Order: sequence, then C-alpha cells, then structure tokens
Amino acid sequence: MTSYAAAWAVLLAVGGAGCKGNQGGQTVSAAASTSTAGAPPSSVEQAEALAEDAQTYIDQNAWPAAEAKFRELKVVGESLASVGVAEAKRSAYVNALDSLGAAIARRSQAGALTAGNRVSRVVAGIMADYPTKVPVDVTLMDVAGRDVLYAAQQGRWGDAANATAELGRNYAVVQVHVRARDSALNRRVTAEIVRLQRAVVSRARDRATSLALALLEDVDRIEQTF
Repeated sequence: MTSYAAAWAVLLAVGGAGCKGNQGGQTVSAAASTSTAGAPPSSVEQAEALAEDAQTYIDQNAWPAAEAKFRELKVVGESLASVGVAEAKRSAYVNALDSLGAAIARRSQAGALTAGNRVSRVVAGIMADYPTKVPVDVTLMDVAGRDVLYAAQQGRWGDAANATAELGRNYAVVQVHVRARDSALNRRVTAEIVRLQRAVVSRARDRATSLALALLEDVDRIEQTF
C-alpha cells in the first residue's frame, strides 16, 4: 500500500465512524451549524442551480448568458432575508456575488469560474441549515471537485491539494451509505480520489483535470443513491 493509499484508508476509517450520525438518510454534516425546520426555501435551491449554470456558461465563454445568470442570482439574493437566511450568510452571498460580477465584467474566465464556485460554496453553507434529501457533504464534494478542476487548470497546486483533501473528507462522511447502495461506485470514487491526490502532488495538469471531471460525474451518481 502506498503512502497515499494508506493515508486515504485512515481517512475513510475515521469517516466511516463519523457516519453513525446519519439517520433516516440525513447526514449530520460538519458544515451544518444550525438546523432550520422545513425544506430549503425555493430561492436557495434556485441559487444553487443558477450558480452552476453560470459556471457552465463561463466555461463556454458565453458571457451574455453568464451575465443573465448573474442578474438572476442578484434577484435571489434580495429575497434571502425574507426567507430567514442569517445575516452573516447573506453578507457572504453578496460578497461572493460581487466577486463574480467583477470577474464577468472583466471577461476573466479563470477568475469568474473561481468566483462562481465560491457562490456555490456559500449557497451550500446556507443549504446546510435545512434538512435535505441529499446530504450537504455531497454538495460540498461537487464544490470541492470544481475547485480542484479550476485550480489544476490554472496551476494553483496548493489550492488544488486543499480542495482534494476536502473532497476526500466529505466523501468519508457518506461513504458507508454509498458502499451499501453501490459498491462499484464506492470503489471507483475511492480509487479516483487517491489517483487525484497523486496527480496534484506531481502537478500533472491534464491527469488532474481529467480525474476531477470524472469525480464530478461520479458525484452526480452519488446524489442519485439518496
């Protein structure tokens, strides 16, 4: 067993023990600081989809479409207070959105992708305050996967390493569930994370990028197991 695999095995063992807090399909996430009764407000769910759509258009250099999604995200932001989102999280949303708007205005693809994913991260933090069918840890896997992808593409290897570690920690929380539902998916994701760690350490841009994309596809499959 390599040092990478050994470290990953320890991580998964710890994560498996942590999954004892999962009851009725709802994982108790470290990201969740409070619990708000009821499902997430529709505006919060809308923000989650809009932030992903914005990143898709930015990746395609479709700037008018990205600008349209940014404007929709601003409208959503204006409604967050009325649905009970805490002031600190509303402020974080506004700050992230300001960064996204500035990057779009500059037509900075790298900056806009990173800023767009920061919006996704803030929205995930808001979602953590509500009971959700898919644990927020899975949503944060998606965010971390995009962070790895963008950082690898841009040569920010320290950021890529941090995001890879975050991806592994969040997977450890839901791994017991995934293994029970789809053992092949669990084996694939576990192996992909180990390979991604190696690619990031060796600064293999193309390899890291392809593995991040493969993991993002598997995150979608993980979501479908809940």
